[in-house]
Amino acid sequence: MAVLYNIDPFSALEIIYQGKTDGFSDEDFERNENERGIIVPQILKNFLKSYGYMTVNRLSDSVRILHPNIMSQRVFRYGEGGELPLMMVGRVGEFQVAIADKAEYDPEIFLLKTTPEQTQILPSDDTISEIFKVMTSGVLLKTENAVIVDDPEIAVRMLRENGIDLERIEYNRLLRREYSLCFSEKLRTFAVAEFVEGDLARFFFARSESFIAR
Repeated sequence: MAVLYNIDPFSALEIIYQGKTDGFSDEDFERNENERGIIVPQILKNFLKSYGYMTVNRLSDSVRILHPNIMSQRVFRYGEGGELPLMMVGRVGEFQVAIADKAEYDPEIFLLKTTPEQTQILPSDDTISEIFKVMTSGVLLKTENAVIVDDPEIAVRMLRENGIDLERIEYNRLLRREYSLCFSEKLRTFAVAEFVEGDLARFFFARSESFIAR
């Protein structure tokens, strides 16, 4: 049994849920595409068809991907004749999450903050898959015996105990916040490294025999 380094959130969720899925139907996507022009990018469709009704998309009202019935399209105007068409696909904290390029497999996101006076649109270097990493990490933190470690000495000790090589953990230095997920198959332990502004901030460790998220 090996240590799986830098795994994508879909691989992590397959481990957490032991292959179980519960998501939205093909008919939901087809109806919204035909009747409302809501074309959902493939990575979002894959996630929602597998996990739309599961805890990874239900842990918090503030971090989730929307059902296609609730997704909406808006055109924002700026300057002299400038237009930015966006599709609202989810929420992260106080921000709505939107995408512009529906043809991309893993499109970059925009973050929208709405006040009574205006809607502020913030471009982001993150893509949809980065949100999935955040949501997956949230599920792991709800696992029994999950531990958050921000002490470097304790983190190094726990990495060694789980056979995880720190130097093999990869991340994107250009992202403001980045998560890298690793899993020890032998010890049934996830180690999630969180990086902020290119620096290692803390680890999450979650160990379980079953990994059924509650």
